[in-house]
Amino acid sequence: MGLEAECTVRVGRKTSAGTALLETERLVFLGDFRLEIPFDAMRSVTASGADLVIRADDQETRFEVGAPVAERWVRLIKEPKGLFEKLDVGPQSRVAVVDVSDSLFVTALRERTANVAEGRVPEGAPIIFFGAETRDALRKIPLLRARMVESGALWVLRPKGSRDISEDDVFEAVKAAGLVDTKVVAFSKTHTAHKCVVPVELRGKGPRPRPPFLSIPPSAPMIAALKKAAAKAAKKAKPKPKHKAAAPRKAAKKKSPPKKAKKRR
Repeated sequence: MGLEAECTVRVGRKTSAGTALLETERLVFLGDFRLEIPFDAMRSVTASGADLVIRADDQETRFEVGAPVAERWVRLIKEPKGLFEKLDVGPQSRVAVVDVSDSLFVTALRERTANVAEGRVPEGAPIIFFGAETRDALRKIPLLRARMVESGALWVLRPKGSRDISEDDVFEAVKAAGLVDTKVVAFSKTHTAHKCVVPVELRGKGPRPRPPFLSIPPSAPMIAALKKAAAKAAKKAKPKPKHKAAAPRKAAKKKSPPKKAKKRR
């Protein structure tokens, strides 16, 4: 869900000010101590005035987040949205998928909507899912941005806890492409999804800058495979060297017999 609130937490004899994070499957608190309460471990979730009260494992935890936030979070915890609802994908949505390796997600996406383009991004795509496993992959974001409709969304899917790509890497690449990160969703147990959009104040400001070309470059494994195939084809096509024919030997000149000396008379 990617929601957060500054609050004070009371659990047992401990009290601390900090930040509460409401994620897709758990509630996290970061302060003088850390708490992490999975939804399925919660025995009861209620709003009591300005407090969000959670009972889990015979222990009560109170989050002083304010009445509006407490009521909203109770509803979200008790009735969590399905993945496609969190990703804002409906039966009529037009979606493009680039470099997403989760085959189960792609299959479910086809069942959700018939308007799915894989490996390419049609002009004016409203929703784009882009899988980025490394920092280098983020170089495609400006190309994807150029194909988006201004009110559309680019979802960047990155692996959790990876050394090859971090949350900050995504933020920097998104900002450089003229987008803002507005929402974070737990896409799966292994990946996080960042929702990136064109800032409202920049929409309708005339034609947006486009890169020199709009085709989506292949991924690194695809480039390696193409190079290998090209090298193999070049090796087969290379003509074998022909043996040079031996130069014909010149016929040896016949030596004329020595002339006999004339006898003097």
